[in-house]
Amino acid sequence: MKPLAALVAVFAVGTVLAEGLMCQNSPPTEHLSSDNAALRTVMAMAGQFRVVFANLLWIKVDQYHHEYIEHHGDWSRDTDLLPLLRMITWLDPHFVQAYQVAGFMLSGSLHRYEHARQLLQEGIRNNPNSFELYEEMGMAIIRGTKNYREAYPYFVKALSLAKDEFDRNRLRRFCQTVQRKMLEENPTRSAN
Repeated sequence: MKPLAALVAVFAVGTVLAEGLMCQNSPPTEHLSSDNAALRTVMAMAGQFRVVFANLLWIKVDQYHHEYIEHHGDWSRDTDLLPLLRMITWLDPHFVQAYQVAGFMLSGSLHRYEHARQLLQEGIRNNPNSFELYEEMGMAIIRGTKNYREAYPYFVKALSLAKDEFDRNRLRRFCQTVQRKMLEENPTRSAN
């Protein structure tokens, strides 16, 4: 898969650079007459190509994920996915699942906690209303440092952002578990 990943990366970087040059050297579209509707449409579509390409890469990631499970078992050790996941987040900084999966892989079996933390912080900056990324950050902290007190605010934030009742109930129970762990760490201090 490495030659394919390299080819995809080169193509994606070229696409991003070409899009940047096109946007930089294009006329402002708000002053175009209605006769130039086609140009406005092409300009809008060029910006969306990055999102489309990110989704196409995600389909590839999903395919590789299932192939890896079939042949090797533990998909979270498939380091070949990480460059593709990173490319997805560069192409579409609002692709929450790519940040989430990469954060899980990095902080889990790969034990690259600091890298996971940086990636998830970037994801949260780009997607401040994503309960999934706050939850994954809390999980990464627990996996990496076992610091329940530091992880707790991320779970509380995830709970405040979750819209689905199933997720809210699950996160509420998880917050209670983390509070108990905090009390076990330091029984004299009360949980926040």
